[in-house]
Amino acid sequence: MIASLFKLSNLLVGVALLLTGHGLQLALVPLRSELMGWSPTQIGFLSSLYFCGFIAGCFTIPGLVSRIGHIRTFACLVITLTAAILTLPIADFYAAWMVLRFLTGIAIAGSYLVIESWLNEQASPESRGSVLASYTVIVLVGLASGQLLINVAELDGDRLFMLSGILIVLAGLPVCLTRSAHPKPIPAAKFSPMLVVRTSRAATTGSIISGMVAGSVYGLGPVYGLQSGLEVLTISFMMSLTIAGGALSQFPLGRISDKLDRRYVIMICMVSGSGIAFLALILPASLVPMLMFIFGACALPIYAVSLALANDNAKEGKFIELGTGLLMLNAMGSIVGPMIASQLMSRFGPQLFFGYHMVVLLLGSVLILFMIRTKEASLNQGDFKLATTAAAQASFQMDPRVEVDDSEVGEDVGDDLDADSDSRADTEI
Repeated sequence: MIASLFKLSNLLVGVALLLTGHGLQLALVPLRSELMGWSPTQIGFLSSLYFCGFIAGCFTIPGLVSRIGHIRTFACLVITLTAAILTLPIADFYAAWMVLRFLTGIAIAGSYLVIESWLNEQASPESRGSVLASYTVIVLVGLASGQLLINVAELDGDRLFMLSGILIVLAGLPVCLTRSAHPKPIPAAKFSPMLVVRTSRAATTGSIISGMVAGSVYGLGPVYGLQSGLEVLTISFMMSLTIAGGALSQFPLGRISDKLDRRYVIMICMVSGSGIAFLALILPASLVPMLMFIFGACALPIYAVSLALANDNAKEGKFIELGTGLLMLNAMGSIVGPMIASQLMSRFGPQLFFGYHMVVLLLGSVLILFMIRTKEASLNQGDFKLATTAAAQASFQMDPRVEVDDSEVGEDVGDDLDADSDSRADTEI
């Protein structure tokens, strides 16, 4: 395992820099939007546009990789992402921010796809689980660290945007300088909603609900903090604690789901998250940051357990298509969630941030309970693997049962991009 991680160290360092810069801009954009006087509805729509771009990136970037290769694609995406972030403080009007948030979503999705396909091909079958777990931890630590960097400069200046851009553009250096062999092009994204629903209704529900919660937390959590009178330092700790709670609880909850019906674990997470949201709704705002650690521990792992549940029920040859479908449903939930939550916050005040989460999670738990009562559990339960939304496609591609037809990935890129392509022409992703 150590040898595999050392071999992939350039890629993992790039991921750490990219996600730290990304975590910073995730916290900065809603806070800066609030300072500019935009309503929660407008800020929620910006978050939804980011996830619209994320979906668009999943479908468009594989074709770009097929044409110009992984390194050039990653360089283009890093440049695009950096330019979009650095333009935000210059073009400080709403229409420009709408376009820039959409471009940010495309660039982030594409960056994930490039890195994950590369990790998948370079990791040996024996080390893939460890590589994916390490990647997931780096994603979560990077996002949490980026949230804390919001305190190093004033919100109304340009330095935080510059710092985010610097971290993201530096992420291109270790990736572009890597000596690892270039992988084959990324399979074109396939999305069959009915395949996902037929495979597991509970995983479908968990994925959508998880997206509705996570999208609102990332897009509107800082707005709730500012409108509730919290200091910026407190808000950054609140958001970091949310991510840390989700990271620390994911593995023990996953192991519990290996022993029990995973649907019960998803339902318990939803009921617990709904209860914590109710407490946050009625308690003073000053106590909310500590509650957010528990809220993150309950709500954020829902997607990973749903992914494992879908994996248990997937048929041979359908793993990547099913994983992509769950990712799309999660992203759709992330589009809808901020729109609904922002409307409630605009009409009834910031406390409806938690009222929204309480109701969504409670309704999700009722749906899961109905599914438990109407269908037997899968008898083909595998071992749980750490996974975030970012790692969703990687977790399915790294499944040892996955096989992808070469016709799905297009032609190999030129020799200048892949010196080893001839010797690896038959390698499967």
